[in-house]
Amino acid sequence: MKDSEKRYRVYEYMRDNKEITEEMSNTKKIILKLMNNDKQTEEYCNKKILEEKQEIEEAMIGEHYHENMTKREILINEISQYIYWQTLLAVSKKIKYEDFDGENKIEEILKKVDIKKIEETKLITVNEVILHDLEQMKNKEYLKKVIV
Repeated sequence: MKDSEKRYRVYEYMRDNKEITEEMSNTKKIILKLMNNDKQTEEYCNKKILEEKQEIEEAMIGEHYHENMTKREILINEISQYIYWQTLLAVSKKIKYEDFDGENKIEEILKKVDIKKIEETKLITVNEVILHDLEQMKNKEYLKKVIV
């Protein structure tokens, strides 16, 4: 299984696992609200997608900052967050992994990156963004057993 599929399956696991509660996971809470057609939550997710897209644009030219992060790490983080919100919408609608095509969404962003503008020489890869997200997930106690 590719890392991108593993990442998507973890979100499906969170959606479907009754042992993961809304109190444990804000992600679960958002997915459940979306599944109940909560328009306010859907608007919030769409707003977050636009915000993250703007932050990606700023990070691409080195104008978006996070303490203790390199420009490369910031850009990877922002792309990850942008895909996160799209993933929540897709998983809540039970869109299949194959139909979501997260790798292509990430690739489209990376095509626009001029790596020199963030003082880098090595291109950022799709898998780097996906692995960043999986690393974040490993920090969640309730996901440790599914992410190895």
